[in-house]
Amino acid sequence: MRMHYKFAPLIAVLVLGLSACQTTGDQVVMSKKSALELRNIQSRIFETSDQSKIYRSVITVMQDLGYAITTVEPEAGIISGNKLAKLDLTAAVSQKDENSTRVRANAIVRVQPNFPAHQVDGAEFYQQRFFEPLAQALFLDALYDDEEIEDSEKVAEGPKQASEVKE
Repeated sequence: MRMHYKFAPLIAVLVLGLSACQTTGDQVVMSKKSALELRNIQSRIFETSDQSKIYRSVITVMQDLGYAITTVEPEAGIISGNKLAKLDLTAAVSQKDENSTRVRANAIVRVQPNFPAHQVDGAEFYQQRFFEPLAQALFLDALYDDEEIEDSEKVAEGPKQASEVKE
């Protein structure tokens, strides 16, 4: 039995053409900042033990800012949403101690379709476009976590020289 190969060039062109259209939508270019520096940018402490109130306020503020809520996991303290299919924001609410609650936000932006997304690492973005509106909604100040700032200062200072240790 003889095979016909007259469609082989057409099939090859289709296969190559379809592989060129493959998207990279799941790829995210992570920040070049250290994990500790990024955590300081993305986290704030609210002096209240009412974690439920903060959780509800995060949802309200995200909706007020134009995010469509996509994930709500009250047990885990996670809320996710997206805005204009270009910006994804996830916030995690957790108890820091008996008198304060931590909120950490992480944003991913997609500049163009079929290109990798980028993690937002600008302090101004988190402060002005999330934590200030959240603090206003809660009638509380959004404070930096002093422990994390002290840790980042230690990392920035680097190891002490032998001459500095001898005192």
